[in-house]
Amino acid sequence: MSETIRVCAAFVVGAIMVVITPLVPSTALAQTTGLPTYTATEAAKHIGELATIADKVVAVYQSRDGEIFLDMGGKYPNQTFSAVIPAKRAWSFSDYHKYDGKMVAVFGKITLYRGKPLTIVTTRTQFVSR
Repeated sequence: MSETIRVCAAFVVGAIMVVITPLVPSTALAQTTGLPTYTATEAAKHIGELATIADKVVAVYQSRDGEIFLDMGGKYPNQTFSAVIPAKRAWSFSDYHKYDGKMVAVFGKITLYRGKPLTIVTTRTQFVSR
């Protein structure tokens, strides 16, 4: 699957408000958001849920069309979860490479595209890493 096709599918899923917060212990984060917390690998079992995904970003890249992908649980195409930043919001993530290898927590609705869970990130204030 090319990056362009993958990105277009992310938009078909819909605009979803996602919040990424500083990584804290799972129980503390779940208490803060009021949502259950899962790893990137567990995300596939919780499609359609509002939940927190807390894990390490193992690969980051920007597509030719400008979308930014932060993959967790493996590098594309073997990732188990992705946080996707739409091209129209990418300008506020110009330093996206700094998240490579960092622990993050993403909370919002988990959606599925071609067997891979993802969440759409819409603003810089929603993203903090540790």
